[in-house]
Amino acid sequence: MSQENNLNNEPILKPSDDDENYDDFLSDFDIAQLLVVGAQNIVWVVLLLVISLSGAFLYNRYTKAVYESSSIIKLDSKSDAGVLGLKALEDQHTKVSNMSVISGEMEILKSPLLYKRLVNIDRLKVNYFANGKILFEERYANSPFKIYFNIKNPAYYNKKFDVKFLSNDEYVLTYSNGEKEISITYLVDETIKTEDFEIKLSLTSIFTEESIKQTYFFIINSEEAILEYLKSNLSVSVVNVDASTIKVSFKDHDRIKARDIVNLIDSVYLLQTVENKSQAQEQTIAFLESTLDTTEALLTNYEMKLESFIKKNKTVDVKGDLGKLAEKMEEIDNEKLQLRIQVSLLNDLKELIVMDKDLNTFIPTISEIPDPNLVEVIKKLNELQQEREHLLVSQKENTYVIRSKNLAIDNLKNTILELISQNKRMLFQKMSELNSKVVDLERMFIDLPSKETEYTRLKRFYGLYEKYYLLLMEKKAEFGIAKAGTVPNFVVLAPATIPETPIFPNKIFLYMTGGGIGLFLGVLLIFFRYFLHNTISTQKELEKVVKAPVLGGIPEYTKENLEVSKLVVDKNPKSAISEALRSIRTNLEFICPNQKKKLIAVTSTVSGEGKTFVAANLAGVIAMSNQKVILLDLDMRKPKVHLAFDKENLKGMSTILIGKHTFEECVHKTPIENLEFVSAGPTPPNPSELILRPEFDALLKKLHEVYDVIFIDTPPVGLVTDGVLIMKKADIPLYVVRANYSKKGVKRNINKLISTTGFTRMSVILNALKSINTYGYGGYGYGYGYGYYEGDKDKKGNIFKRLFSKK
Repeated sequence: MSQENNLNNEPILKPSDDDENYDDFLSDFDIAQLLVVGAQNIVWVVLLLVISLSGAFLYNRYTKAVYESSSIIKLDSKSDAGVLGLKALEDQHTKVSNMSVISGEMEILKSPLLYKRLVNIDRLKVNYFANGKILFEERYANSPFKIYFNIKNPAYYNKKFDVKFLSNDEYVLTYSNGEKEISITYLVDETIKTEDFEIKLSLTSIFTEESIKQTYFFIINSEEAILEYLKSNLSVSVVNVDASTIKVSFKDHDRIKARDIVNLIDSVYLLQTVENKSQAQEQTIAFLESTLDTTEALLTNYEMKLESFIKKNKTVDVKGDLGKLAEKMEEIDNEKLQLRIQVSLLNDLKELIVMDKDLNTFIPTISEIPDPNLVEVIKKLNELQQEREHLLVSQKENTYVIRSKNLAIDNLKNTILELISQNKRMLFQKMSELNSKVVDLERMFIDLPSKETEYTRLKRFYGLYEKYYLLLMEKKAEFGIAKAGTVPNFVVLAPATIPETPIFPNKIFLYMTGGGIGLFLGVLLIFFRYFLHNTISTQKELEKVVKAPVLGGIPEYTKENLEVSKLVVDKNPKSAISEALRSIRTNLEFICPNQKKKLIAVTSTVSGEGKTFVAANLAGVIAMSNQKVILLDLDMRKPKVHLAFDKENLKGMSTILIGKHTFEECVHKTPIENLEFVSAGPTPPNPSELILRPEFDALLKKLHEVYDVIFIDTPPVGLVTDGVLIMKKADIPLYVVRANYSKKGVKRNINKLISTTGFTRMSVILNALKSINTYGYGGYGYGYGYGYYEGDKDKKGNIFKRLFSKK
């Protein structure tokens, strides 16, 4: 509408846009409307749920299951000193924490050293598969054939060989040679010899007649492929640090294969542990044997000397007065012998340190060293050497960890060498003091018979070497027994079993996830539709937001497809629409109860909301109640009233107001006896000016003398100002809102009209409600119902059509 047409400077009420509606979303939020939208989209929610669950089903159906088998191992972290019975040494030894021991064993379980033992197992060298329609299945324990091979060309490792049985005796082997595919028929148990490989296929007890109908393929794995397969699927984790228990797990698509590999790993780990322990015991026994040989030679020598002395002198009697001196001499000699042994041990230790040899062979004699500081440092050095050996299993010599260990070992070696020198000086000093005592005692023996002295000396040394020899023999026997009964330092608490359920995919979780996603998308769709739902759909919703009273709702006319507004109440007087209009007619009586003559103006926000349909049919219903009614079409820009009655629009209100025609020349009869109408006439250039002319007021005054009710179809107030000018003259302004068409912003237009123009009698009618069985609330609310009226039964329709139709 141009500014010059806005003669009274009245603001044109524009329809509210989506942004304004969004600002008032919280205040307009309607749970009932949300339920309406939810019910309208329930089929889509169910469809999304079905699609999500179907996706989960298909994923479960066509995804290869992964099984995990595991065993529980308890480690024994006690030291070798405890095994040898050297309790004092064990108590002095600083034990490595349980976590350190467990970490070391876990590294061994995951080390290439252990994997290389598994590579040589025949069951892992060849993988057998059966082709399916979509997936393929590994035949680990139930393959109908077995392959014996000798690969000459490494390119044929990890390559697919297809097998198709023609009979029990023949099969077709297909494989690729570069870009060329080779397919040749061979006999079962025939050795296939080529420049690249030798392969023989033999049948197993699993082979049946059904196997001929199936296609298979096999893959010969390289060592690198097996190592990578084991490394990627094996996992070792701590179960309980205090109990020193670990869990060895393996994952595979074949559950029996997963179980077998875990048991194989446990077996190989057992062999590795036993070998390590046996090697340490053999080294200790070798050290004891070399020491025994030396001691035995000395013992034999003194035994022969003692025997020769007895034979020569024919006596073994010792005089009583020499007893005390002999005891003192024996004590000093014992001390000197102990000092010599200690010096010898220090020399042996120094040699081991200088030659960078393993200290495990020296451990059994460590208790003979008197210096506790030296003993402690030796233990630390031995621990560092053992840690370095463990690390060398999985790491190279030039790594930072190994170099740091070597540096710490060198520092401890220097400390040990310095302590050895200090101890040797102390021992030599003690030996010098003992020698001085011996000289004094020998002077006392000058007067004693030399034979008695010689006998005593021989007997003393013989006894000492005899005791030492017996001790070494006892230790050698203990180590021999320990070697014969060598057992691994772990116990399998729970051996691997065949897993019953896969760890992936988790069917219950996937179905729950699929259902959750479907429900989430369904709820998201409902809220999305609700957010996009920017129209008035129920009478309850309209009553909540407008200040004007809502006279009622009119059901949607669905008996036929009306291209333009039509008068329908005369054709279906018992229809739901007719009943609704009668209810509105009754409500109109309460607005002006004492006023006989009424001027009713019908408007809306925009075109298409059904104001002409409401005006024509409401006027018809009122006329049926024995009131004389006239309907004026003042929507001169877009006239429609003449279309409702199937009349021409050659003359009408525009020609009446300019004096070209009289009212009597322009009035038309209708099928309803007491209802007449005047069309809009030709479209004038200035409709607003015509309405403001005194001729219009004179016409209204004249009509009041003849008619009980004057209905005016006005232009939409959201587009032009003409409607506001006419409504100011009306006794009852009616505002038509169309369900699921009129924007929610219409409430602002209505409330603004009431607040700015003072239309205290303005009332609202909700048009084109979808449902009639609970009219006024779109089928989802409360209120009285019409039931089924004549002409409305066809509206029930097909249930699916109603579900999928836009509410």
